[in-house]
Amino acid sequence: MSLNLAGLSTYTDEAKNDLIRASLLKARTIEFITVQPGIKSSAAINILTSSPIWTAGGCGFTNSGTTSLTQRNITVCDVKKNESLCVNDLEAYWVQTRMNPGSYNENLPFEQVYSEEVAGQTAKFIEQLTWQGNVSTGSGNLALCDGLLTTIDGAAGVVTGSTASAITASNIIDEVDSMVVAIPADAVDSEDLLLFMGNDRYRTYAKALRDANLFHYDGKEDQLGRFEMYVPGTNVKVVGVGGLNNQSKMILAEGSNLFMGTDLLSDAEAFRIFYSEDNDEVRVIQKMKVGFQVAFPARIVTSLN
Repeated sequence: MSLNLAGLSTYTDEAKNDLIRASLLKARTIEFITVQPGIKSSAAINILTSSPIWTAGGCGFTNSGTTSLTQRNITVCDVKKNESLCVNDLEAYWVQTRMNPGSYNENLPFEQVYSEEVAGQTAKFIEQLTWQGNVSTGSGNLALCDGLLTTIDGAAGVVTGSTASAITASNIIDEVDSMVVAIPADAVDSEDLLLFMGNDRYRTYAKALRDANLFHYDGKEDQLGRFEMYVPGTNVKVVGVGGLNNQSKMILAEGSNLFMGTDLLSDAEAFRIFYSEDNDEVRVIQKMKVGFQVAFPARIVTSLN
């Protein structure tokens, strides 16, 4: 007599390991730019500029010079995400081994992992929206608000540094140098000059420097995955950010000149998970306000591509 196993499927232990969430982009750009909280709909960046005119000394008082007060407005976009989860649907699958006894399923059996996933996806959304958001031409999440690329492209006075039709491994060093050379004189000695590019382009630049043997490059800048280093011989920090991945543009600006507006910064980190008795399901609500602006367009250098 032998076993007849034709009616069974090969066993797979689906419950052995914990749920694994994907590694996501972090909202890294906001670590470097200026965040202006407390905005419900629109608020002004208040700007003071002075143009002093010095004259020869002597008696008397002659008025000279001008002090100007101007504003650039940040308009925030009100965005939200709602999700409903019917926990009962999980009873027929391996997740049932993680569920509480009884028929009243009011909690997610994987709430911790789910919360971490939501937080990671939110960070990815903010990072990409910061740069790529475009109400006119964007799609999906990127159509909800104008990001920095759209804002900078639409601002008068922005300086074009790199003019190459395409940036490649063979010309990226020269094009980065062109960006640095194009920094306006008033901003050249700023302490927070940042050259933002995608992580993909950052790797191309780092390899080009190494291959050119222009300086002793040992990779220390990247040991912690920070994607940061200085353009050799300058005060410009190159920063690779996920929001510019697969984007042709590079942006060189002072971090203090790039603004993100929001209502409450912690809104991006908070969300509510609750059981809805009326609907017999777990619901998730997440809301925030976000918008972007620059204070001095003429102090920003961009690449043509």
